[in-house]
Amino acid sequence: MDMKAMYQRRSAEFLKEIRPYVHYALQSLIMSAVAAFLLFSIAYRLFLGWVTPAFPWELLCGAVMLLPLAGGKIRTYLQDADILFLLPHERGMNAYLKAAMQKALLLQSAAVVAAWGLVWPLYAKMTASGGARFFLILVIWLLFKWVILYGKWAELQLQEAGTRRWFALLRWIGTAISAYGMITWKLPHGVMVLAAGSIAYLALLRVPSKYVVHWMLLIDWEKRHRTGVYRILNWFIDVPQVQGKARNTRIPTSWLQFIPFRASSSYTYMYTLIWLRSELLGITFRLTVLGIVILASLRSEWASIAAYLAFTLFGALQLADLKRYYRVHIWHRIYPLPDGLLQRSVSSVRRTLHLAMLLLLAIPLCWTLRTPLEALALFLLTAAASWLYHRYK
Repeated sequence: MDMKAMYQRRSAEFLKEIRPYVHYALQSLIMSAVAAFLLFSIAYRLFLGWVTPAFPWELLCGAVMLLPLAGGKIRTYLQDADILFLLPHERGMNAYLKAAMQKALLLQSAAVVAAWGLVWPLYAKMTASGGARFFLILVIWLLFKWVILYGKWAELQLQEAGTRRWFALLRWIGTAISAYGMITWKLPHGVMVLAAGSIAYLALLRVPSKYVVHWMLLIDWEKRHRTGVYRILNWFIDVPQVQGKARNTRIPTSWLQFIPFRASSSYTYMYTLIWLRSELLGITFRLTVLGIVILASLRSEWASIAAYLAFTLFGALQLADLKRYYRVHIWHRIYPLPDGLLQRSVSSVRRTLHLAMLLLLAIPLCWTLRTPLEALALFLLTAAASWLYHRYK
């Protein structure tokens, strides 16, 4: 039995399984991701111009490096039936598990490279370092990541759950101290700290009793990993594998009395109620509150304008998801309502909600920008863009 080929086949099958959902998720996410990247780039550039050695930059750099170094998952794609069919081949599972480790190391090393690339401009400014040090420290980070990943795999094979928890805590604390020491101390001393910590950590892992393959734990973790992936995808599109919880949301009828009781307002009433009872209510509320807090804390006019435009885009993309509810429902063909009323009503509800969001976000701009008239002009400009977007999208 070719164990490595089996792992590759299972990995490909999982990617094929989630590909349709990833396609829809990317459609909703790509514009938001681009806007967030642009906003972060502006904020990071302003931060680099402002930061001084008095700022605890070492702690910030160490915190950024901590998650990609100590975190990460090892996908094994093991299934319940493997206890029956693969258990007799336990001693020959090395090729299968080695393929899992190689994939995890490749993906998590890419995360370490990205994190170090993010940290480097701040590190280079504070230490006046050149490009050679960037690559030297990057190699050290990658070697350290290999040690931590091997240690995490060894943790998963420990027999006692309490021992696994203590070693997981040791991994996170040791990685935090090592990352901070590598950033703070001079390069030879930082490397010595990493090397000493790695050797001690690997030596301690040899003490507890381990399984050859901890089947039950690995299968349980794989189920959690799959569920986590599907839950993330469920933020963007309904995923059958994720069973949502029914929510008893009591909406006072007085909230909807402003909608006229006539046939032309049927879909307006329905989609307003859908917004109030779906996850879009929480998303819109959190996005608006977060935007108000960020806009109120900014002091730069250009940064405030960029943040306002970014939250304008985020809100539009999230509210656009309202149109997928009951889009292909059979009752739309039975209701005695005019053709085209559904599309017009959904656009109207989205546009009204978005305009309310834009108005709330514009309030802190009255103090950030030079005059309230500038805030009003920006609000009117984005309101016109919102009207066009929700009418034709």
